[in-house]
Amino acid sequence: MPDAFPVEYLRHLRDEIKLLQRSGQLYPNATHVLLNDAESSKGRSARTLLLEKHGILETELAFKAIRDQSSVPFLRDFYEQQVIFKLLYQALPEWLGLTGHMIKAQHNAGQDWEQHDRGEIVLYPFPRPPVVVQPRFGQLVLFSSQQMLHRVMPAFKQRYALTTWMYHSPQQSAKDGRNVFYQSMDNAMNRASCEESAPLRSMVTKVLRSPFRRHLLKIIYEKEWAQSLQESHLHTEAFGQYMAMHKAESQVIETAITQMLGRFRAKDGGKNSKLPQTKKELMRWMEDVDNRKFVQNLQLPWF
Repeated sequence: MPDAFPVEYLRHLRDEIKLLQRSGQLYPNATHVLLNDAESSKGRSARTLLLEKHGILETELAFKAIRDQSSVPFLRDFYEQQVIFKLLYQALPEWLGLTGHMIKAQHNAGQDWEQHDRGEIVLYPFPRPPVVVQPRFGQLVLFSSQQMLHRVMPAFKQRYALTTWMYHSPQQSAKDGRNVFYQSMDNAMNRASCEESAPLRSMVTKVLRSPFRRHLLKIIYEKEWAQSLQESHLHTEAFGQYMAMHKAESQVIETAITQMLGRFRAKDGGKNSKLPQTKKELMRWMEDVDNRKFVQNLQLPWF
């Protein structure tokens, strides 16, 4: 969403972030990873890995000590007046519940961005192609942070951003409204489906609309995922431990994909089934020209 706020207002926000930076009130951003390892299974306290990121400093406006300073009135107003959320809440359908399904809002406040500065946000709304979002001044980016893989490319110029997450408690009738909304999409897709490919399309639809889709994504974009981790974190001992876990997790997911496809084939005639046996066969089918339109038009329940 370009030009989400007036330019002068954005400059005030950026200048106040700079002030916090100069006064040493920003701290290194880090990923916190809770380990579910053998020590934890023996009843000992779970360990947390702290993975510090390259050159990213942050603070939280939830801290009163930060926002109550007289030198940051625009940041305080941004937080207390819910500048982004008030209007967005009005646009949300009543059935939408975001408990555990966060919308991430990132507002870029850095000026004079050029192509060689990099720092783009890359979204992976699979089965649609990746989307590269340039960090233009005043641009507001909204996406489902739990349902969509995303990364930030390495930046070669200092940039400023306000990032926040939106939750929304659903009404009691939310589940029914959600089902009606997505059922209408199902009916349209079913009418367009041909008989010969129906079993395979049905399987693909079930997989991509299930929680397993997020695991499948990690393998489809395995190289990008690993590269993003390598580029964004300091290579500490803790990071080495995490990457070993990452490799093991990828192997577990690969095995789970093969087992899942085997179960679908067993229900579809076993050895006589034409359903894919491996991840490569599944991806080859989805990338085929005749099937790509169906896959990319598949409506997914993002929320």
